[in-house]
Amino acid sequence: MLSIGVIGAGLIGRKHIARIKAHPDFNLTGIADMAVEAVSRDFPGVAVFTDYKELLAQQDLDCVIIASPNQLHADMGIACAEAGIHTIIEKPVTDSLASANALIEAVSKSGIKTLVGHHRRHHHQADVLKAEMARPEFGSLVGVSGVWATHKPRSYFDAAPWRSQPGGGVILINLIHEIDFLRFTAGEIASVSAVASSTRRGFAVEDTAALLIEFESGALGTFLLSDSAVSPWTTEQGVGESVEFPFSGQSSYRFLGSHGALEYPEVVRWTQANGVQNWNEPVLSRSIFTQRIDPYVAQLNHFRDAIEGKVQSRQPVEDGVRTLAATLAVSEAARTGEKIEISEFYPTN
Repeated sequence: MLSIGVIGAGLIGRKHIARIKAHPDFNLTGIADMAVEAVSRDFPGVAVFTDYKELLAQQDLDCVIIASPNQLHADMGIACAEAGIHTIIEKPVTDSLASANALIEAVSKSGIKTLVGHHRRHHHQADVLKAEMARPEFGSLVGVSGVWATHKPRSYFDAAPWRSQPGGGVILINLIHEIDFLRFTAGEIASVSAVASSTRRGFAVEDTAALLIEFESGALGTFLLSDSAVSPWTTEQGVGESVEFPFSGQSSYRFLGSHGALEYPEVVRWTQANGVQNWNEPVLSRSIFTQRIDPYVAQLNHFRDAIEGKVQSRQPVEDGVRTLAATLAVSEAARTGEKIEISEFYPTN
């Protein structure tokens, strides 16, 4: 059994804690959070510390989950690396590319196993989609179109006023999930162009954005996102991953191949009979079976296997930084109106 600690007992931290306490292969031995009394009351029998450094020093930990505010990720991740403690770091991996580089250096020196908490990589649907994209019936990727649109209530912004200020918009909070998913399924992103609008809410930060993506493979992509539009088209609603987002079962992605097409997260394959490629012939659909699993549990299982050397981490910190860089590039493209080459914005080789 692996001894694990959690740094940060907010909304995401508590999701992790609930899964850890129910997992047979992990023993929750400590939590670090400023609200010691409340956390101790909610999780009796677990040591709770105000300072995360006390947690790392006083508990014999195999691994830690960092679910603290973004600006603290790098320092906490570096401390875990220096202590030789394997680490899951919630997304985004850090709050800046400079701090991300410092974290990468510390992890490289330590040799610890890391996993960035982009949990959507762990949905069964994501693995099925990738397998379908590798089939000859799909061919090579030509393009992808995605939508993420929902209407956040006023209470969402009243509860955390920073969400209406620069850095709290739909690009850095929500698009980062989609950028990571696109990298995971469609491949590395070469360049991005984007426009953003704050017309709906009138805040100092965007509520809607549209982007054009060029992948290193030559495939193209478009994505539209908004937190001020009512729709059933978000990954959260499509996979039913959270009770906060009522299940819609609707697909928000279309992957277009040279021989066929795919919908996601309801994985539907569209092909023509006998492999023909002709717009005069019907395109037929087939729904592909997928399992609805808890991605946070699947993430824990994968982290355990990575620590034990059974698999390679699905997303070490270096990979998480690529997602951060591409997302920050979208913000820069929207700000400047220019096409941003990812390799020039953040060299990753």
